[in-house]
Amino acid sequence: MSEDNEKNKDISSGATNEAGSHDYFVDSTYKKNLQTMLLEKECLEKSQRFGISRRHFLTSSFGAVAAASIFGQIAGFSSKAEAMDGFVSPSEDLYKSVAETTSFTRLDQSTAADWMIIENSVRAQGEGVVDTIKNMINASRGYHLGFGPDQFTHITQAATRAKRDNASDEMILVCLVHDLAKVISNLAHADIIAGIVRPYVSDGSFYLLRHHMEYQWKHYGTYVLRPTNGRARYVGQPWHANAVRFSDEYDQKAFDPYYRTDPIEAFLPLVEQFFGTATPRNNLTHQICIG
Repeated sequence: MSEDNEKNKDISSGATNEAGSHDYFVDSTYKKNLQTMLLEKECLEKSQRFGISRRHFLTSSFGAVAAASIFGQIAGFSSKAEAMDGFVSPSEDLYKSVAETTSFTRLDQSTAADWMIIENSVRAQGEGVVDTIKNMINASRGYHLGFGPDQFTHITQAATRAKRDNASDEMILVCLVHDLAKVISNLAHADIIAGIVRPYVSDGSFYLLRHHMEYQWKHYGTYVLRPTNGRARYVGQPWHANAVRFSDEYDQKAFDPYYRTDPIEAFLPLVEQFFGTATPRNNLTHQICIG
């Protein structure tokens, strides 16, 4: 093998540099070509999913987020624009573009045609909810907030306990997502996660998530100056029994670092099932405001 080929061998070989650390991309040209190929594959898959061209995907907010980390690793490109031109030419726009935008500056000047464009974009954005939930799950890794197990361990353990108790799929999902919004705000996490999942779950699960902290105060409220009987106000609600079960049997027990917890892969099909639906419940803003 020549010296150049030795430097450019496949990344699976795990070559090491003089310092002894792994250096898979010794040659800048090889690195540029490989990363460009990875970016092209990413953009091809996402653009097909959203029904838009690769060029429009890259210039969209979705594309900017998806491609930013890869662009940053391409040593041979001096800018994002150069990277785009490096593999996407106008003749390569293979997919019908729906990447339209409106031009009105006031809502009271918008038209039916404008709102058709917006609705199309909203539907496309809805295709990304599954990925958003998965990203929030991954963001909970290493996030302890003072607890022994991190939040990722806590939510997967709660879901595992529900699964082994033969709980419904929706209850297992609730266990998996109930604390995800802590990566945004611990103080408001119950309201945030309830609002995020509301179009995709039953009303009972929405209220369970929204009020689950009041149910948990039974176990520790005395130490944080919260009422230990907060759940009493919901006795008689149709979702109360499920909230008690969730709180006492799954959530509050899910802090055991030695518990045999199922891997996250066991629960991802539920994320796809609930958040991947193309037809979530009716527009809730309209439902709440109009009746």
